[in-house]
Amino acid sequence: MAVQLGLFIAFLCATLPLLALGAALEKRATCTPTSHGEAGVDDVPSIMEAIQSCGNGGIILIPAGVVFQLGSTLSFAGCSGCEMQIEGTLKLTDDLDGWDGVKAVIMLDDITGATIHSVTGSGLLDGNGVPYWTEFNEDSSYSRPTLVYIDGGSDITIENLLVRNAPNVFMSAAGDATNIHYSGLTMQAIPSDGVTPKNTDGFDIGPASQVTISNVIVDNQDDCVAFKGGANFVTVTDISCSGSHGLSIGSLGEGTSGNTVTNIFVSGATMSSSTKATGIKLWDGSSGHGVATVSNVTFNDITVDSSDYAAQIQVCYESTGTCVPSAHKLTDIVFSNFKGTTSGAEGSVVANLDCPADGTCGIVFESFSVNPPSGSAEVLCSNVPSSADITCAGAASG
Repeated sequence: MAVQLGLFIAFLCATLPLLALGAALEKRATCTPTSHGEAGVDDVPSIMEAIQSCGNGGIILIPAGVVFQLGSTLSFAGCSGCEMQIEGTLKLTDDLDGWDGVKAVIMLDDITGATIHSVTGSGLLDGNGVPYWTEFNEDSSYSRPTLVYIDGGSDITIENLLVRNAPNVFMSAAGDATNIHYSGLTMQAIPSDGVTPKNTDGFDIGPASQVTISNVIVDNQDDCVAFKGGANFVTVTDISCSGSHGLSIGSLGEGTSGNTVTNIFVSGATMSSSTKATGIKLWDGSSGHGVATVSNVTFNDITVDSSDYAAQIQVCYESTGTCVPSAHKLTDIVFSNFKGTTSGAEGSVVANLDCPADGTCGIVFESFSVNPPSGSAEVLCSNVPSSADITCAGAASG
């Protein structure tokens, strides 16, 4: 009898934790908002109600085959460890007046723990960019929202989605956000009806740290990734950028604060039909401008496919008159394992490196094998030391 009792107690000890785990899993709430099914009618209140109900560790399901109209900012307030599973479509409305001056379409403000993704791969974020690009082309004072803005917070993942036609920037991480992860995204800003997308940066990162971007395709007309002031420990791997302004540090130095970018690692990038594959954008030393610090940055394994420059450093960014020498500090900047062919738009020049005249230019090139469509490759340099290990053919510009 004692033996049987002991076996029964052992059975309970082994089984009860499993039962408790199963019960915990079963308790994860799922909320499915409803759509009005009418263009221009705001479905955000229904989605936010679902976040309030299931935001504490639950799932908010955007069902397949259903379009939800976003006529106001979709705030993730109330989300803590929540998951938004997008299998249908979230689409920005055409309300130009209503969106003028609004910061973001989807806003994660100081959120801890959130995942926005598609399990099936059918999820679409549609920024409905054409009317917004048209308005901005006609009136440059029109202020368009970023599509998805992370402002502070931590432990946020956005993955496995098609993201199309952002009205402005696609994705921003700022406000000292940490542990932000983007992966499996296809992002497209597609010209339509003769309208060219404007300012459609793929990713604006900074101030933010511990950010990863991986397995991403970006087709746009501005920076593919912009590492802004305050970007620190950002890793980009396996990215394909087409039609962009490249993988860009900056711009930095326009103002007197927020001019530091550190610990950036990019590896495995294919840069097609871009104005540059990689670069650093710095304002000049005019009064009111600051001094930038860029350190420990590596661009590695970069394939150049008909881009104008493989690498570009600008110290006169946006200058319209005399470019005043600057004291920006560039240290431990590595361009390694570059290959491919430029577009030929700059003739035989494959890189244009204009370093700060009164600052530091700690750059180095390793295994840099980029050629123009015809002739021999040339690199233009100003204020570039011999330690950069690159052969210079003349003075740089920009």
